[in-house]
Formats: sequence, structure tokens, C-alpha cells
Amino acid sequence: MRRRRFLTTVATGAVVGTAGCMGGEVVFAKNESVIVPPDKGAIFELPAEGDEIEYTARDDEPFTVYVFESEQAIEAYRTYIKGGEPDERPTGTDSFGGQAIKLRDDLYELSTEDRAREPLNVDGNAYFVLDNSNYQDAVSAHSDSLSIQLDLTVVSSTLPI
Repeated sequence: MRRRRFLTTVATGAVVGTAGCMGGEVVFAKNESVIVPPDKGAIFELPAEGDEIEYTARDDEPFTVYVFESEQAIEAYRTYIKGGEPDERPTGTDSFGGQAIKLRDDLYELSTEDRAREPLNVDGNAYFVLDNSNYQDAVSAHSDSLSIQLDLTVVSSTLPI
């Protein structure tokens, strides 16, 4: 009898603990088409209290996503897209960003792995960028604006640990 009670208590604790990981408070959300002019980027400041990020971005042309973790990195990016030449060009967090993947002739997409939440281990604000420039020379800037469909969510953990 004690063993059953113990196992029931352990199982209940595991379920409650896991449920907290799935929940959380949304601290930033964007689900819309974002216009990104040629040689520019759309920059979104992610709140410091964000613990997890989940996004999917799609367009019919190639584009790049960067997630910068510091003020210096985003300032270098801003300097570049304003026509300056920064001392260095930070690439952002590789696990979140990169060049959109061609899924078919008219669809490019980039997302968090399995379109699921991933830990956003940043002290302070992070910066999410949809890029239509040749900042890293991976994708040439388009002469036309892009209309990238973005579904971006940043969640704050509700667990007290």
C-alpha cells in the first residue's frame, strides 16, 4: 500500500513539474506579415524576461534570420544596414538563426527546431532580425521588399526555480 502511494505521489509530481515547462506567460508575440525593404532588416527587441523562443518565418524568396544576444551585436548590424562598415559582423546565435531553407520553388522557411520552443539563454534583451541584406554575404539582398510571414512567440517560465 505504501509503495502504491509513493508511486502515485512521484507520478503526480512528475506530471505537475512537466506541465509547468509546457505553460508559461507569453511576453512577446508577433503573428503577421512583416515587410522588409531591400538592404534592410526588421528588428524585434525580445524582452529580458523571455526564457523560451519559438518561431516560424516563411516567404517566397530567400532571407536570413539572426538572433543577437547583445547590444554591441545589434548595433554592429544596425551600422551595416545604415550603410556603415562595423569593425566586425557578429552572426548571432547559430542555433536560432540562419538562412531560410528552400522547401519548394516558391517557399523558403526557417524555424526553431521542430517548430518547438527552445531555451533563450540570454542575460538582458535579445534581438530577433528578419534580414533582406547581404550582411553575411549568404543571401544577396533583393531589389524588392520581402513580405515574410512571421509567427514568433517568447515565453517567460512560470516555474519558481
